[in-house]
Amino acid sequence: MSKAKAKPRVAAQPQPANPAIVDASVFNPLPVGARDLLPAAARRRRALTSTLLAGFERWGYREVTPPLIEYFEVLGRGLGPEDRERCVRFIEAGTGGLVALRSDVTPQIARMVAQRVGGTVAPDDGLRLCYAATLVRLPSGRHDRAELHQVGVEYVGDASPTADAELVGLADQLLITLGSSDHRFDLSHSAVVRDALAFLALAPKVERELRDRLARKDRDGLAEVLARVGVGARAARVFASLADLHGPPALLASARTRLREIGAGAAVDRLAEVVRAIELEHPRSAPRVLVDLGEARGFDYYTGVRLRVWAPGVGGPIVRGGRYDDLVARYGAALPATGLAFDLDALEQALATAGAAIDGAEQASARLVVTAGARVRKDLAAGLRSAAVREAADARRRGLRAWIDREPKLEQAQRSAERHRVERLTWLFVAGRGAAAEIIRQRWRRGAKGWRQESETTMSKQGKDPS
Repeated sequence: MSKAKAKPRVAAQPQPANPAIVDASVFNPLPVGARDLLPAAARRRRALTSTLLAGFERWGYREVTPPLIEYFEVLGRGLGPEDRERCVRFIEAGTGGLVALRSDVTPQIARMVAQRVGGTVAPDDGLRLCYAATLVRLPSGRHDRAELHQVGVEYVGDASPTADAELVGLADQLLITLGSSDHRFDLSHSAVVRDALAFLALAPKVERELRDRLARKDRDGLAEVLARVGVGARAARVFASLADLHGPPALLASARTRLREIGAGAAVDRLAEVVRAIELEHPRSAPRVLVDLGEARGFDYYTGVRLRVWAPGVGGPIVRGGRYDDLVARYGAALPATGLAFDLDALEQALATAGAAIDGAEQASARLVVTAGARVRKDLAAGLRSAAVREAADARRRGLRAWIDREPKLEQAQRSAERHRVERLTWLFVAGRGAAAEIIRQRWRRGAKGWRQESETTMSKQGKDPS
């Protein structure tokens, strides 16, 4: 028997690279504290921002857009030492000036207003301004955020308790509109702790330690520190009681008498005036208001009432704000001011916990127009494309989202539509050969039982509907 001839070996041909294959050896990290917002999250963020800004405008607030960069000396004028250290800074090309990325909007608003007093802003104007901004700060740890997304308001020129009360009413109404119902307002007054510390006249290091203990509501720790530095037993007992003075506004009456002994009674009175204004002008918000007389955290520029809003499912406040009557003066104009900001990341988390849907977060219905990817005659290819363009334009005129893709088969076009959550599909292809070739348009709709063909039309070779 003759042996069969061995087949010649053929060298393996290099296969074309598949662009869809990810090279796992390439790692593309983000800086600490940064994150991407993918399409659904980005749309939700935009819808939430638009809802808040529209709500602010209904209350008379006008939108401003401060710049992303400021000279560090200007921005830092409105910040405390710790917040200045967290600014992202760089040297401005050409001038050598030290520039910082925006880390807080409130000093920017103060600068904007102060620069215009005597010009477009009258000294006695009551200015209601709002904004949407991204803040950038050096993160304090791996789990801290470098970017903070805020939408907020600033009310400049009104020192009355009703101005602070307005912010509570505004925030409460917007949160209810968005679907929140279990949120609570914590009101405090920055002068309570400040006046009490001034009365005790302790060293700055001891004051910092007491503030830290107050932040943790550590009454025993407060008593220990005060005893160590020789504060009298009665004054120490009253100061340490600040750790427990949080709850319904009814506690203000007895707290005022007690805190007068350490110089903080007047601040309690001012906080009580704001609570009364809320009860009078925003009675629906009043049941959600609590007070915290031992609150000692936050920006150094706060001079009066401070507010934080808490909601289930979130570890931090969803809204922060307060009165900063001295801040605008740092930029050259002595105007009182108060404001607040919604933390969008925290707010979205709270709304998700509450099961609230954000209006506008869902995309409008869409039509995906797909032309068959097989090679066809030049005139038919042009007709296919022309039909696809007309189909997409018609869908957009009717308020649908629409775009054009190419796929080799109908099944792949349908899978593509499903990936993009599209329920309407137009499939354009060429049927027949030679002179008998014709362009066919099929319209499909996806339902609970899968895809169902709604219509089929034979087009002209120019892609036009004969009808």
